[in-house]
Amino acid sequence: MERSNKLCNAYVLFNHIPSVIKGFEIITCREFNDYQGGTIIQQVKTAEDFLDTDEFGIDEPFYRVFAVYKSHYHKARKAIGDFYKISDAVIFLEELTGDSVNVHTY
Repeated sequence: MERSNKLCNAYVLFNHIPSVIKGFEIITCREFNDYQGGTIIQQVKTAEDFLDTDEFGIDEPFYRVFAVYKSHYHKARKAIGDFYKISDAVIFLEELTGDSVNVHTY
């Protein structure tokens, strides 16, 4: 049985000049139990963090897509979608940008 890599942090440029968006990020996220009875979502940036949190995650990791704004815009970024498969996040970005997206971690 082959295990896929579940950690994916990627950046895709968006070259539409009039847009305030300069690119898109795919960030791996995990959901954890909160001490107050709820849950929290945490971004996982490194392989070490991913392995350290593997046993504490409530469910499988998911992938949040962010729009990253240009530096002159009043916001830095905005979450625009959550996906349970990296391939679905890639397809979403390909349909959104019209460009091919290559992520080599899944």
